[in-house]
Amino acid sequence: NIIFPNLSSSPPAVPATLSSSWTQTLFTHRQFATEKKSHPFVLSHPSEVDHPPANSTSDSAQPPRGRIVCITSGKGGVGKTTSAASFATGLAQRGHATCVVDFDIGLRNLDIHLGVERRVIFDFVHVLQEECSLHQALIADKKVKGLYMLAASQTRDKESLTVEGVERVLAELAERFDYVVLDSPAGIESGARHAMYFCDDAIVVTNPELSSCRDADKMIGFVSSRSRRAELGGDGGL
Repeated sequence: NIIFPNLSSSPPAVPATLSSSWTQTLFTHRQFATEKKSHPFVLSHPSEVDHPPANSTSDSAQPPRGRIVCITSGKGGVGKTTSAASFATGLAQRGHATCVVDFDIGLRNLDIHLGVERRVIFDFVHVLQEECSLHQALIADKKVKGLYMLAASQTRDKESLTVEGVERVLAELAERFDYVVLDSPAGIESGARHAMYFCDDAIVVTNPELSSCRDADKMIGFVSSRSRRAELGGDGGL
């Protein structure tokens, strides 16, 4: 039986097991929020990609870096990875240098969709922790010219991601490629938050059923209010 004290008494102590879990959750969220403010941004403002300055040697406007597009959805199993692989392949077939990045740390599947699962040696976390160069970790597609993939780690957890590390890798990718497509994991945990935070645009994938639409609506709110684009100001990328 649970006995609730009256309102005038002190609040009951939180059980040690729950306290540890709640403290860790709060620490993770606060750490992410604080971490974002603690360093100058490496990536240029999204508006420079939306409205690139005119090149002095050409009449055409050239963006200073590649566009970062996040494929996301709150609910799992709606087709994010399939959409990311197809979208990246289509961009490469149109002549755009494209890299698709798997952000589902610990549960990678993008390599299977692209048929390169036997060629993964280094992954995203190896690059983040400077255990290899970005060039070593990138896998070129043998069928589609201009398409590359950066695989997620299958053995590490999502806490390996840091704001500074993710931004550094994405900045280097955006210098090399016209488009960087981020395959976000389901939910709103670390992998999804880091993927949506740095994106210039977001494509929200959903299915025609209530739970999927509700989660997609939730994710639209996160991208619109908690992404780097929203913090810096300017129009949303949805």
